[in-house]
Amino acid sequence: MKLAKAFLFVSIAAITLFSLSPQNIIIVSAEDSKETVIASGHSEKVGKEYGEQAKSSIRHNLELFKEAASMAGYTKTELDSAAEEYQEFLKDAQPSLLEQYKAMAESSGTELSDLLAFNVLEEEVAGDGCTTIIATGSATQGDKAYYHKNRDASRGYKQVVLQVKPEKGYSFIGITSAGSSGIAMGINEYGVSVGNNVLHTWDKGKGYGNLTVIRMALENAADAREAVSYIQDLPRASGSAYGIADAKEGAFLETTNSAFAVKWVVDEAMAHTNHYILPGMEKYEALDDDPAERSRWSWYISTEERLDRATHLLNGQIGKLNPQDLVEISEDQNGEDKIYWIDAQSEINGIEMGSVSTGTFDGSKLRMWSQLGQPSIAPAIPFEVDRPLIPEPFQSGDFNSKIENRK
Repeated sequence: MKLAKAFLFVSIAAITLFSLSPQNIIIVSAEDSKETVIASGHSEKVGKEYGEQAKSSIRHNLELFKEAASMAGYTKTELDSAAEEYQEFLKDAQPSLLEQYKAMAESSGTELSDLLAFNVLEEEVAGDGCTTIIATGSATQGDKAYYHKNRDASRGYKQVVLQVKPEKGYSFIGITSAGSSGIAMGINEYGVSVGNNVLHTWDKGKGYGNLTVIRMALENAADAREAVSYIQDLPRASGSAYGIADAKEGAFLETTNSAFAVKWVVDEAMAHTNHYILPGMEKYEALDDDPAERSRWSWYISTEERLDRATHLLNGQIGKLNPQDLVEISEDQNGEDKIYWIDAQSEINGIEMGSVSTGTFDGSKLRMWSQLGQPSIAPAIPFEVDRPLIPEPFQSGDFNSKIENRK
């Protein structure tokens, strides 16, 4: 796909596929925390229930996606072509997934081609950039391992929380965009947490998108080392830095379509943003060095600065880090330029961009603290993997006393 077009907005974490196995899913819309949807059974039924119960959010996201794609220079013919290529791939690779998409499109009253194009091109059009952290061992309180992710994207896209119990595979809870069938970040029943940072690379090819990789790892890995090995062996479509942790260990796994490198975070705290940093992987970087081109990309302009800021905040708390410290880092608004905040805020081509969700994961407690909306004013709500209902209130600034301009 045309890289120049992809860089008109910011890009992030995520092309997605649904799980192959039947499952139970709880979905909570970001606009109404009281809306709960439960789906179970075979793939077609799961797609049907997802589409019915998240109908308004899916429709909203697809319309926003088409508008953003048009502004980025994609024609309808190009979107339809991407959807057709994806459909042909699924016919051979995962036909049950294609049935899920068909059922979701029908029950949500949307076009299958729009839904497929969204899942194929979300990371290139919707615009995301993330700040992630892993802290382990003596860097933490109690010799634990923690993973954290700020997800930055267009604030117009509706986020959903998923609680998933596959018929075959491990149950998990996570966050994604309505209509997207993968997971931006999540934790499973064994305390394995997985998320990612989008990394732009020239080394692309056929394979699973970033969010699909996350979901598949959560369903199939019982510890961090299994998750790292599992992702290394998967066919991957593009570039990503996967953050992976369990109750004791954590690692960053940088990938392209054909290459990978892993860094185990041992007795330290390490941050990652949106560029390759592991030895040997820099050669796969595809960010445009033209200042005029980069100036249109707030999260990629800020990737070095966010990395430096997160590292600075972590270094000041080595030896005592806990999940609440990571939540507070997610709310950081240091400096005059909002683009460089970890709780990022910007406006690109008239669209508000910024942190839209966070997840802070404690594998020892099977727990995810999550915020939907701007972290500096949204409450961090604890979720357990096996909690039968999403707690309330979620994404309501009325229930905390945070101030917006935290320094």
